[in-house]
Amino acid sequence: MNRIIIVILLFPTLLLSQNNCEKYVEKYIPTDLNDAISFFECKWSNESLNEFKFKEEQKATSELHFGTGRSLRNNWKLWAGTSELSKFFRDLGINHPDDMSSIILTSLHRKLNGIEIELDNQIKYYKDYWAESERKENERKKEEFSEFKIGDIVEFLYDYDFVSKRQEKKYMNDKCFATGKVIDLNKEKFELKINLIKSCDRKGIIILEYDVWDKVDGEYKKIEEDKIEIMKKGETRWTSYSLWETAE
Repeated sequence: MNRIIIVILLFPTLLLSQNNCEKYVEKYIPTDLNDAISFFECKWSNESLNEFKFKEEQKATSELHFGTGRSLRNNWKLWAGTSELSKFFRDLGINHPDDMSSIILTSLHRKLNGIEIELDNQIKYYKDYWAESERKENERKKEEFSEFKIGDIVEFLYDYDFVSKRQEKKYMNDKCFATGKVIDLNKEKFELKINLIKSCDRKGIIILEYDVWDKVDGEYKKIEEDKIEIMKKGETRWTSYSLWETAE
């Protein structure tokens, strides 16, 4: 009688698991961490799951960072930030796709090994990491920014690109350097207000390059790639301090 009861109790569970796996069709994107873990449990073979499971946690997850990790970051729209899974992590304070994929793989490894996922501790680890990185970055910027003074003559570094081949050739042959004068300083934003004295090309200099995203049919899509902003000779604009260096 006991055996019959056990079989009856297990059978519905087996059916439920199979039904859950059926939803993971091609191009399916999980909605949260538990769904992402279930995806791998359903889609990976027992051999693959065991191979992943029996490796040391750090080794297991780091080995998959550039393969499986890259795939889920792209296919699950973690970089685009448009999926429910991406929103799930952002609501927890996790904003970088690399961190999202690492949490997914770490949590899967712990689940397979019957270990507590400890999501709160994982989140804290990445928040602490980025807070410390930001602190160090701000210290570096403050030190570099302190080199600039109002009235300084500064040379442009062409961090983005040249506005023309002619401008590039002049720069490479040491025949012309775009220069400006520091009019004002913004210490909070690390920006310089520059009056452009010389551009080495009538078109000007490229001071910004970025992709344009907009919401289309409820989903954010890239509508323009590598859009540029140009500053022309005689103009006065705020720019990042990193585009300039003090002239010797």
